[in-house]
Amino acid sequence: MIFLNIIKRELLEKKRLLLIYATAVTLILLIQELFDAFIAWQTQFILPAAENYSGTFSLFLFVGGLILTSTIFAQDLFNKSAQHNYLMLPASQLEKFLAKGLITAVGYPVVLALLFGISSVCIELITRMFFGSPIILFNPFSLATLQQIGHYLAIQSVFLLGATYFRKAHFVKTVLAIGLLGIIVGLYTAALMRIAFAPYMEQLRSMQIIVDSSAIQDHQTLFGVLEWVGSIFYWLIIPLFCWFTAYQRVKEVEATDAV
Repeated sequence: MIFLNIIKRELLEKKRLLLIYATAVTLILLIQELFDAFIAWQTQFILPAAENYSGTFSLFLFVGGLILTSTIFAQDLFNKSAQHNYLMLPASQLEKFLAKGLITAVGYPVVLALLFGISSVCIELITRMFFGSPIILFNPFSLATLQQIGHYLAIQSVFLLGATYFRKAHFVKTVLAIGLLGIIVGLYTAALMRIAFAPYMEQLRSMQIIVDSSAIQDHQTLFGVLEWVGSIFYWLIIPLFCWFTAYQRVKEVEATDAV
C-alpha cells in the first residue's frame, strides 16, 4: 500500500507536465496524419500511415523516455530544497527507488503505446471523414511495438544509472559516457579480431588467400557464441547491473549529500 502511494505521489507531482506531454504527442500525431491525408487526397498517393505511427512512436519512446529517466532523480537527490521532503517520506529506500524506476521503465512505454493506439483511432476517423483515407490503426500489442519496448527497457537501465550518478546534464553526460565506452569496446574488439584473423591478414598482404573450410566453420561457431553471450549481456546482465548500481548510488547519496 505504501509503495502504491509513493507511485501516486510521483504521478501527482508530475501531473501537469504529463498532461502537457500527452497533449503534445496527440497534436503532433494529428497534424502529421492530417498533412499526410491531405497530400494523399491531392495526389492520390497513399502514404504508409502504419510506418508513420511506428516511427513517431520510436522517437517518443526512446528520446522522450530516456530524457524522462535521466531527470527522474534530479530534484529529489540533487536539489537541496527538495531532498528533505524526499527523505522524510514514510517509505523504504527501495520502495522510493522502485517507484521512480518502474514509472520510467514500465509505466511510460505502456501508457505511451496505449496513447498512440487510442489517438490513432480518433485521428483515423477524422482523416476518413474529411479525406476518405483508409483506416490504418497503430497496434500497441504488435510484435514490432513489443520489440521496441523491449529494447527500451534494456537501454533505459543505463540512463537510470546515469540519472543517479550525474548531478547536472544527466542525459547528455550519459550519452557521452555511452559513446566513450563504445569507442573503448570497439577498439578492444578490433584488437581481438586482428589477433583472431592474423593468418588471413598475412595472406592478404602476400595476395595469396587460402580459405580453410574448417577454419570458417570454427569462426562461425565462435561468432554464434559471441552473439549469444552478447544477447545475455544486453538483455539481462547490463540491465540488472545498472539497476543494482543505481540503487546503491541512491542509498549513498541519501546517506551523504542529502542530510
